[in-house]
Amino acid sequence: MNSEIASMRIARSIKSVEDGMDELLAKSGELLTEMARARLATENAAVHGQRPLARVAAMQKSLVEARSELVRAHSDLSKLAETMDIAAECPETALLDGNMARARGVV
Repeated sequence: MNSEIASMRIARSIKSVEDGMDELLAKSGELLTEMARARLATENAAVHGQRPLARVAAMQKSLVEARSELVRAHSDLSKLAETMDIAAECPETALLDGNMARARGVV
């Protein structure tokens, strides 16, 4: 395997992990929302469910920290690719797939 193929594989993998992390963060946010709304709907005292809420919030904090490390790793890999003269350009901005057509003025 040459450097460019390795670079493409790594780029595909890191994008997949970044997307997975964001999806996990979104799902954990939905879980936290559901837990808080369930407490309101059942009219339980705020003390009920506090511990699980705090645990999910702590888990989210850990996910954000892990995501930060992933972003740093991505940056390090991009710099490494530059030093090895491997074409690996990352976009400055990105759009969700659903917004692509609107951004291009197609819709």
